[in-house]
Amino acid sequence: MAPPKRVKSRRAATQFNLLVAGKQFSGKTSFIKTLYDTLDIVAIHPDDVDDDLTPLSVTQNGAASVLPPDTIHTATPSAGRIDFDSENGERISLRIVDTPGIPIPVNIHKEEGRVEEYVKVAVPSVRNILSYLEAQFEATLLEESKVRRNPKSPDYQIHACLYFLDPQACMACRGLTAVDRYALEQLCQRVNVIVCLSKADLLTVRHLRTVRSYVVDDLARYAIPVFAFPEDPDVEYDKSSLQLNEELRNTIPFAIVNAEDPDPTPPRSPRADDLVAPMILPPPEPRVVGREYPWGVVEVENPQHCDFVMVKDTLFATHTHELKLLTRELYYEQWRTEKLLQVRSSVLGSVKDSEVASVEDDLESLSLDEELQQQRRRR
Repeated sequence: MAPPKRVKSRRAATQFNLLVAGKQFSGKTSFIKTLYDTLDIVAIHPDDVDDDLTPLSVTQNGAASVLPPDTIHTATPSAGRIDFDSENGERISLRIVDTPGIPIPVNIHKEEGRVEEYVKVAVPSVRNILSYLEAQFEATLLEESKVRRNPKSPDYQIHACLYFLDPQACMACRGLTAVDRYALEQLCQRVNVIVCLSKADLLTVRHLRTVRSYVVDDLARYAIPVFAFPEDPDVEYDKSSLQLNEELRNTIPFAIVNAEDPDPTPPRSPRADDLVAPMILPPPEPRVVGREYPWGVVEVENPQHCDFVMVKDTLFATHTHELKLLTRELYYEQWRTEKLLQVRSSVLGSVKDSEVASVEDDLESLSLDEELQQQRRRR
C-alpha cells in the first residue's frame, strides 16, 4: 500500500499596502529601496506571472524586478507583491506605491505673499494621490457589489501613508510649510498618515529635537489628524502596549535615514601576471545598510542612529492589524457613505428635474387648451 501523500501547507500572508508621499527630492524612492533591502524576503509574486518565483529566483533577481521605476509621473504601485517574515513571525505580503514629489520651493519661508500660489501649484500632485486612494476604495466597492464575490480577491486599499517632510524647510518655517499642511489635511481624510522627517542624518540632536517640537505644535494647532497611535477605549491594553504607544507618540515625526546604493565597482582582484607580488586581500566585510561619512557610518537599522526600525516595526509588526482595521472601518466606510450620498442626491436631482419638466409640460398644455376654448367662444 502506497503511503499517503503529504499536502504541503501554505502560510497565508497578511496583505499590506503602503504608499509614500512628500516633498520632491525627499528620498521617497530611496526609502523604498532601503526598506526592501532590509526585508527577509521569502517569495516574489509578479503581477504578470501566474506562478510564484522560487527562492532561487528571489536570490538572483531581488526585489528590483518589481519595484516602482525611479522616474514616475503619477502614483505608481510596485509590479508585484513581496512576501517576507516580520519581526513577530507573521508572513506579510507587501505592495508599495510610490508617488511623484509635491513641489515645495526652497525659499517658501521668505515669500509669505506667494503662499497661496505655491499651494495652488501643489494641488494637482495632491489630487493625483487622492484619486489613487479613492480608486482603491472604488475597486473594493465594486468587488463587494458582485453577486458572487471572489474569495481570493486582493486587498486593494492603502493601509498606511508615510509622508516625508523636509526638516530644513520645517526649520526655516518653524513648523509645517503651507503646502505640507494642505497635503496632510487632504490625505488624512483618506488614509492613515505617518509623518516622517527625511534625511535625518543631516540633523544634529538639538536640531532634530527643535524640528520635532515645531512639527508637533503645528499638527496640534491645525488639528491635523495624523496617525498618532490611538487607543480604543473598548480595548484593554497591557502595560507594555501602553508604554510602546506612548514612546511612539513622543517620537513623531520619525527621523528616517536611507541607505546608499551598493558600490557598483568592487575593488579589483589581484591577477597572476601582476609585476609586484599580489597582496593577500582580506575577505570582504558584510555590507552595512547605511551611509558612510568620513567620520563614521550611519546605520539605518541602528535605533541609536535613526527611527527606521521603529517605523518598520510599526507597519509590519506591532500596528499592522490596527492600521488595516482603521482603513476598513473608518476611511473606507467614510468614503463609501459619501459616495452613496452622491449617487442618491444625483438620482433625486434627476427625478426632480423630470417632475419639473412634466409639470411645465402640463401647464403648457393647459394654457393651450384655454387659448383654444377662448378662440371658440369668440367664434
